[in-house]
Amino acid sequence: GIREEAQEKLASFDLLDAKAQVEKAPFLNAVILVCDAIVGFAARYAELARRMAEGETDGERKRELLEIAEICDRVPEHPARTFREAVQSQWLIQTVSRLEQRIGGTVGNGRIDQYLYPFYKQDIEQGRITSDEALELLACLWIGMARNVEIYTTAGDLSYTEGYAHWEATTIGGQTKEGRDATNELSHLMLRSKREFPLNYPDLAARIHAQTPDSFLHAVCQTIKEGTGFPKLFFDEEIIPLFLAKGAATDEANDYCIAGCTEAKLLNRDGVTTGCAWANLGALVEMVLHDGRVKFAGDGRVGVATGDPREFTCFDDLWNAFRLQAENMMKHVFIQQYVADTLKSKYIASPLCSMLHDLCMKECKDMHAGPVDGALYLGFVDTLGFGTAIDSLAAIKKLVFDEKKLTMAQLVEATDADFQGKEAIRQMCLNAPKYGNGDAYADSIGRDIEELFIHLTRRHKSAFGGELDVRYVTITAHIPFGAVLGATPDGRKAGEPVAEGVSPSQGADRK
Repeated sequence: GIREEAQEKLASFDLLDAKAQVEKAPFLNAVILVCDAIVGFAARYAELARRMAEGETDGERKRELLEIAEICDRVPEHPARTFREAVQSQWLIQTVSRLEQRIGGTVGNGRIDQYLYPFYKQDIEQGRITSDEALELLACLWIGMARNVEIYTTAGDLSYTEGYAHWEATTIGGQTKEGRDATNELSHLMLRSKREFPLNYPDLAARIHAQTPDSFLHAVCQTIKEGTGFPKLFFDEEIIPLFLAKGAATDEANDYCIAGCTEAKLLNRDGVTTGCAWANLGALVEMVLHDGRVKFAGDGRVGVATGDPREFTCFDDLWNAFRLQAENMMKHVFIQQYVADTLKSKYIASPLCSMLHDLCMKECKDMHAGPVDGALYLGFVDTLGFGTAIDSLAAIKKLVFDEKKLTMAQLVEATDADFQGKEAIRQMCLNAPKYGNGDAYADSIGRDIEELFIHLTRRHKSAFGGELDVRYVTITAHIPFGAVLGATPDGRKAGEPVAEGVSPSQGADRK
């Protein structure tokens, strides 16, 4: 169907319309090429299954192989008719998607309990499949995901995600486009699968709202009790109004799904394809204490000159230096993001991803060649070491300016020495107020940091007109981010990880 749509659009162009022939025809030709390739890809699996069946002596296995061949002859070229065909079609498409591009280490499965449910319901009612057989097919899908191995081509990349290499977000629950509860039998079956299946895949996300049935909430809680960290919970009453405020229609906002690790996305409306920058808040603290320098960079100044901290007379001086360093860092973050967004159209095309996006097909335009007319560009920037920055500033405020137990010179000297021979000072730093304990002294600094970064992002528009949000998703990047930092005033030693995500510093949340 997609191939036919592309062929019809091509045929509709005036032969002498140079703009259409140059700007739109190549995209449509690429779509046709990809569609043909996917059909050929599936056909090779069908051929392989038949060859295997020829030499198979086990009658049951021979029947299975011939069924595989028949299904791969059908999908994804033609519409699926059964639950098994639908699962096979989905898997073949996501497999080819992995060959096309690596988007943040992920292939999103979208609202899987919604688009697979009609096939499941039909097959159950017609006696074609049992729930246990459907569960086995889902397990095969999860195993396929788990077998994926990411190949990193840039030195050092592995350390950023080595604890969480890829995450195929799979959304269940939530609401229909019309705003009614969307949970169904397949939603429950997928929770059961997650409880019984021993791998980290899929990356299950459950949408929760005010009318979520108690039975689904109970099944979610049972699944969380297994201790795997799944499903992740997303609250519709918080997310849907945010989408509406950003320009989404009600039916679009009601139909959102999770992509990546925690990103909420609008199907056929969201246009963001470029990963975000990560801002190291621990590095900001180090720059404040060293007039814009960090040890890792040697003698060169990577921040701005904010003066010798030994001459600061009050916490406001320290905060102003932190603010200036943050503003400078974000300037470079935004430049980096702009270059990444605008450079991609020259080197990267994604016809498969684009042909599955209604707006891209309407505009005959690749997702990477934005802006795509009508798309929303809802990006974000990640801030890492949130707890590290809060606790460091709180320690300085408490020990240097409020209680005057230390001078700034003593504190800087202790961190520069990685607290070697300065254990008494380190203990004072470790026992200073810490974020994560309901302590207003530390938490108020956290609010100020968050407000600062929200203010900075609100001043910026992305290359395609989007407004960035502040996010706190580190994956495992807090480990390499800490590895390039010296000791910090929160008592953290040089090279140790910074705080993870929005969480308190490791071990600091004692209540």
